[in-house]
Amino acid sequence: MVIYLVCVGIASVFWLLNALEKEYEVELSFPVRYTNHPKNKLLVNDPPSHFTLDVKSYGFTLLRYKLSMAFSPLVFNINEFGGESMEDSSRSNYALSSRLFRNEIADQLSNELTITGVHPDTIYFQFDRIVSQKKKVEPAISFQLKKQHYQYESVQVKPDSVIVHGPESILDTLKIIKTVAQHYKELAQTVQRNVPLQDIKHLEFSPKRVVVQIPIEEFTEKELAVPVQIQGIPDSIHISLFPAEVKLNFLVGLSRFSSITSNDFEAIVSYEDILSQKDYLPVKLEKVPPHLKAVNLAPRRIEYLIEK
Repeated sequence: MVIYLVCVGIASVFWLLNALEKEYEVELSFPVRYTNHPKNKLLVNDPPSHFTLDVKSYGFTLLRYKLSMAFSPLVFNINEFGGESMEDSSRSNYALSSRLFRNEIADQLSNELTITGVHPDTIYFQFDRIVSQKKKVEPAISFQLKKQHYQYESVQVKPDSVIVHGPESILDTLKIIKTVAQHYKELAQTVQRNVPLQDIKHLEFSPKRVVVQIPIEEFTEKELAVPVQIQGIPDSIHISLFPAEVKLNFLVGLSRFSSITSNDFEAIVSYEDILSQKDYLPVKLEKVPPHLKAVNLAPRRIEYLIEK
């Protein structure tokens, strides 16, 4: 029995050696790495990550490849295989037949292998032109204020615009660039931060960060007496108002407290209301300085006397 098994083993070895000396055609799958994209263009589709090659070789060689756990990736030089004219062309879509690059692929393999076919037989590339555009920056900011503090101006961004480099199809639909989201609690003074811009795939920003400023100030109450003027009154008529001035109460930031005077306001009544024989004239504020909050006037209606 032992002698029989030895004979069978020897025969099998000779059979295997004989089989491996013959030529075969098989399929081998190789990973692909794409290089050398056309300048100022971005590849926006996903070409095949593997090529399946029909190869012919002797059994020993094919067995060695079959037993290999991983193959080195084939390098697909897009500009070389497709022609350098791709860089200058305004086209965005290309289809490259395998017959155009079969020899270049073969040069990357052992000369023991003969390529008889490449799958897929056509590789499709879709590019988008890289352009630069200027886009406004919008701060993604939220915050809470400490009591008796207020935001006296809008949030400032410097610079308020950045240059964006990327695919034309993306930039043409992009309206603004946002900063990375920021949140602040219990603000009691002006905040200034250097903030990065939100990442967007395929886009680059110049600069990549902006300065965001939140103008915060403590406020206090102030009261002023403002004279009331009559709008549209003829020079030949004299009218006395009772009272002749109104009191204004408002909240103002400490830095502006001393600079705000009654001259910064304008309170008026209309001569047309007098012609309508109204008993009381409504007082309107025509001029109010910016950055004030909770502006109230008293009284809101006043009496008048026409003097002849």
